[in-house]
Amino acid sequence: MSGNEDEHMLDAAIKYEIRSMSDQRPPDGFLNRVMDKLEPKRPTVWVRLKLWLTGPRSMTFSPIQAIPVVTCALALLALGLMNMNYSISDEAEPQLSTVRFVLSDKSMSAHTVSVIGSFNSWKAERSVMWYNDVEKTWILEATLPPGDHEYMFLVNGDKLVADPLAPMTRDDGFGNKNSIMFVNGSNEQSL
Repeated sequence: MSGNEDEHMLDAAIKYEIRSMSDQRPPDGFLNRVMDKLEPKRPTVWVRLKLWLTGPRSMTFSPIQAIPVVTCALALLALGLMNMNYSISDEAEPQLSTVRFVLSDKSMSAHTVSVIGSFNSWKAERSVMWYNDVEKTWILEATLPPGDHEYMFLVNGDKLVADPLAPMTRDDGFGNKNSIMFVNGSNEQSL
């Protein structure tokens, strides 16, 4: 006989023996003792939350109770629309304006001139001017955002010179006067 046939015959014998057994009742209290030992299996917090979220719910409310909910929803929608319009205008780049710095040097005594100021973190290497032989002036064109910008000319790497053409100056706290340039929109303004 093969292994399968042996197993089949064994199963049949077990079934026959079970059917031929007489029914016996368990002793009194046996069922209660077994049930007391079993603890109910409580689902985890996540399973309970999932069941609560996905289970059907019935809600009843009167129209008067819906008014605050609808009002809040409309207010949130209005705020969202206002914020969306506000953020679009915020993302627009500030209008940069081209400005021209000019320092007259008829005696041609300067070898290098730079513009240092609040717009370039007072770094001379960022705004080096070029000399115009015809006009005998040092010139630099730069693009600046709107606002007021303090600046000075740095001549030959060591001499600070205020712009003689600047309409306003401000004391820098170190004994010098910073020139002030006002930039508004797409053009330079001076007072």
